[in-house]
Amino acid sequence: MCSATATTTTTTTTTPVAINNYNSNLSNTNTINRQPRNNNIMLVDSLKMIYEFENGVDVIDSLLHPESLSGKTITLDQRDGLNQLRKVLLLATASPAEGNIKINTHTVDLRRSFLESLENEDEKESDNATNQYLLFEFGGIKSVPENMKSRWQLMKKAVKENNSLRRIKKMISNRKIGSGGSTGSGRSMLISNHLRSNDAPAEWYSLDRDAQIELATNHLSWEKLMKWDFDMFEVSKLSNGRPLLFVGWAILASPHSQYIMEQTLSEGGKKGGSINNDNISSADRKGYKFLDIYKIPPKCMIDFLRGIEDRYVQDNPYHNNIHAADVLQTTHSFLEEMGGKYLDNNMKKESSASSTMTLQMFSILVGAAIHDVGHPGYNNAFQSNSFSQTALTYNDKSVLENFHTSLAFQMILGDNGNSDWNIFQNMEPNDFMKCKRLITEAILGTDLTFHFSNLEGVKNLVPSASRRDNDNDDNEDDYSWKVMSFLMHMADISNLGKRRAISTQWTDRVLLEFFRQGDKEKELGLPISPLCNRDTTSRPDSQIGFINYIIRPSFEILKDHLPLLGTVVLPLVEGNFHFWQLELEVENYNNSFSSSEEASSEEEEKEEVVNINIVTSSAA
Repeated sequence: MCSATATTTTTTTTTPVAINNYNSNLSNTNTINRQPRNNNIMLVDSLKMIYEFENGVDVIDSLLHPESLSGKTITLDQRDGLNQLRKVLLLATASPAEGNIKINTHTVDLRRSFLESLENEDEKESDNATNQYLLFEFGGIKSVPENMKSRWQLMKKAVKENNSLRRIKKMISNRKIGSGGSTGSGRSMLISNHLRSNDAPAEWYSLDRDAQIELATNHLSWEKLMKWDFDMFEVSKLSNGRPLLFVGWAILASPHSQYIMEQTLSEGGKKGGSINNDNISSADRKGYKFLDIYKIPPKCMIDFLRGIEDRYVQDNPYHNNIHAADVLQTTHSFLEEMGGKYLDNNMKKESSASSTMTLQMFSILVGAAIHDVGHPGYNNAFQSNSFSQTALTYNDKSVLENFHTSLAFQMILGDNGNSDWNIFQNMEPNDFMKCKRLITEAILGTDLTFHFSNLEGVKNLVPSASRRDNDNDDNEDDYSWKVMSFLMHMADISNLGKRRAISTQWTDRVLLEFFRQGDKEKELGLPISPLCNRDTTSRPDSQIGFINYIIRPSFEILKDHLPLLGTVVLPLVEGNFHFWQLELEVENYNNSFSSSEEASSEEEEKEEVVNINIVTSSAA
């Protein structure tokens, strides 16, 4: 069984050899007016600044890492601020290569000269020069001591002519992406004149090239995202703990996201495994095209996903951002691969904002991403029994499901809908109201209290090919939504339908979270919830029961609507069922053996007591 451990992530960096050589040359120079620097030296100087910026990025990464102890103490506002600062630093390191940004040689020499002029000076006098400059520029003091004029003039020119901040500003306004090559930290420097930096998460450019290629080819391509056999734990590792951001971007921003990944990789050089660029525009690719249909700015979608992911509790063994990303991908797999033929036809017929099918698909996928946001790791029973503020707010009715929905929409809409995360900002008012209602309905439907009634509703639906071909039938919309919303609910509890290596990890995680709740309930004197008592809960028996009463019957009914469930998912369910049956037999054998040993030990103790009594009686 896995255990939750918290570690602080630290990043070790090594100064590039070229920069060390440059520092050595600088310390041995005593004159201000030196020979003109060639382009290589100027490039090294630029790389030094980039190296310093990247150290800043590494520090922020260590703070925001899911397992960082320090990251767990910062507020959400502080986390958002660090993310914004991180993006600025990444943009600042985006185009160091010669030929993309013209290096101001005069400014480089001024800065270098000024640093050299201070090298052998007294520290106090240097501070005075700085103070005099600040007083002159910002305090209105116009007199400058004679002995400081030369260095003061150098500082003034260096500050005014230094193009670092102007370059960052220009890059932000032009929204260009980085340049070829890599720095000492191994971070990819990719260039593209026609792609915009806001179209991809800044975190994408901070990944090393191998991770980018692995994600783009084996996980985030449209074909791979549809696969039922998807390893979200691996994606979490490759993305530095950002599975919801990357998977959400790949699905909800498709096909733009796949196009950008391929373009940046194909332009980043020809080293190992680069994706060939066939110059296929995103308009010709498979994908939902939600960004175009609902006029969602790419940056807005990315910021929304990042903000949602930040509000998942990383300490939770189960209800965390990995689970959220897994439910999103599983829902997508249900829609596109297993119901792909039917849903594909409808999307082709009405791939516009007015399409009910398009709105339903957008709603169910957004709902999957946010369905457990802010989950505290303690279930509805705990909330009600402990009289938590959340339970009191929602009157013990689908407590956490209501909480997740409310939290997400408060974050998305902000004050008067002005949030930077408002992915609905350009949606027609009527469409937004429908979308909000559908999302709320889908999330409330994940409450297991309603499982059997919702299952009965799906069971009573009659899938008909003739009805599916009727675009104007309102019953068709009702049918598709009932199936979709139940599919999202099943995606939420589908772990026992995944291959065993993945399924058992989820089992260990959910039981760990349950046992943690049971410990808390015992501590507070509350009734211990089912499956939450670590002393009495059987690991295999809990899984066998869930398959028998929930998973198998549900997929048996759903296969009538999505036939591939019968050939893909149910065989995996049966395989897991037999695995847990064997585990139960082993557990029962071990328990019986342990019981026999205990009984034997008790008999031996009784015999020893009897023998002692006999000896005592004889001695008396």
